[in-house]
Amino acid sequence: MKTYINKIVATGLCSLLLFTSSCSSFLSEEPKDFLSPENLPNTESECNMLLMGAMSYWRSNNFERHINFIAEATTDAVVSATKNNIPRDEMNSLIWQDDNESLYKPWQQFYACINASNIMIQKVPDASKVSEDVKNQYVAAARYMRALSYFYLVRIFNDVIYLDTPVEDFTSATDLSKTPAIDIYRSIIEDLEYAETNLPVKWSEGTERPTVAAAKSLLAWVYITMAGEQVKDNTMWAKAAAKAKEVIDNKGSYGIELLSNYEDLWKVNNRYNKESIFAFNFADGLGDNQCGAEWRPTSVGTESGWGFFYTQQSYLDKFEDKDLRKAATFLTEIVSTVDKKTYTTADFGSPYPHGKKWCDGGREDFSQRSKRTDMYIPIIRYADVLLIFAEAENEVNGPTAAAYEAVNQLRLRAGLDNLSGLGKDTFREAIRKEWTLETTHERIYRFNLVRWGIYLSTMKEYFQQYYPEKVKNVTEEKLYFPCPNHDAIINPNL
Repeated sequence: MKTYINKIVATGLCSLLLFTSSCSSFLSEEPKDFLSPENLPNTESECNMLLMGAMSYWRSNNFERHINFIAEATTDAVVSATKNNIPRDEMNSLIWQDDNESLYKPWQQFYACINASNIMIQKVPDASKVSEDVKNQYVAAARYMRALSYFYLVRIFNDVIYLDTPVEDFTSATDLSKTPAIDIYRSIIEDLEYAETNLPVKWSEGTERPTVAAAKSLLAWVYITMAGEQVKDNTMWAKAAAKAKEVIDNKGSYGIELLSNYEDLWKVNNRYNKESIFAFNFADGLGDNQCGAEWRPTSVGTESGWGFFYTQQSYLDKFEDKDLRKAATFLTEIVSTVDKKTYTTADFGSPYPHGKKWCDGGREDFSQRSKRTDMYIPIIRYADVLLIFAEAENEVNGPTAAAYEAVNQLRLRAGLDNLSGLGKDTFREAIRKEWTLETTHERIYRFNLVRWGIYLSTMKEYFQQYYPEKVKNVTEEKLYFPCPNHDAIINPNL
């Protein structure tokens, strides 16, 4: 029996060349020898092909769906409809086992991307028909993807296996030891520092590849995470504020800005918007996104989705009614484009508000393409950078005018009054609330609760209100998830 990392390695070499194939084929077929990565890349086109292959693992249901169960369904922001589905109920109830599919499926995608990135980092410098500057750009993009994958791994699992070279001996992955999260964070920083130095402000074509703004933004996010409970390095607050400010100060040259209308962020036809600093797009042959069906309620005629996720009233109550983000975030009514009937929460299969951001409304026939869409998944928005700056600046210097300006841009767009006159502690709480309101259902909330040190208290309060029998499940070991047992069974070091 091979571990998941072994399976990933065995298929990774082939998938770099055949990245438009389905994910299922990657996981079930051995590499074919008629296309050898040893002969690639020679041209920039081939370098780009390798990069798209590495990135393809993120445009996968194995990431997109299951990161919702990890980062949303284990919080008070989301309940997943779990009837007759034990893995989902485990996540809802904080009783997950190490064989839960929502753990091993993202795990395998992250390591597949890491191995593909390691291959690029090794192979691209030998590209014979590519200039040194272009080689450096593609190596930087690969290092960015490696850093991003590890950033998710350490926030989900804490200490994990660290691989920085391609693994070609499939049996060698059975005795790898975990690397402490702090050491992985240091490697992430090294990758992102290289990336911010060598990535372009804008690629000559295409809209998805990482840029210098994406590298700086992710680096700021890494710093602010390291300042939190996992690492508790207070020196990182100043680094986070400074790096986020670099993005803010250069937003004009980077071509990024806040959209004036928050609701416009989630429209499929607006997926290439200027607020999106880095995202995974599902268009132009890059795959179909299932979010629209997953977050959409059942029992609403031809407009029905799969009803995976809904939200309790206590979470909606965090929003003021005049907050424009509330109506843009929660789906409480659907007017069918087919039968013209209006469906409210009382009609939904789970009679609660659902997540509106991912529901892809407005199509003439929601059943088109088996309910799949071209929706994009933003990983970093400019709004996130403003929040990182405001939070970190407050920790270093208190609520300065610059910190207020950053957060009040978001409040202005939301139709809310400016914050002013707050002390450091009160401003900290206000920033945390803005994070929550601004990024609800964006796979960020759980990570924030953990780094703020309030995940356990938040879940105890939530369970006490709705599911008192589950309060006993809220223990310190639930801050992170176990490494999937499919690897742990064979690798005793996990």
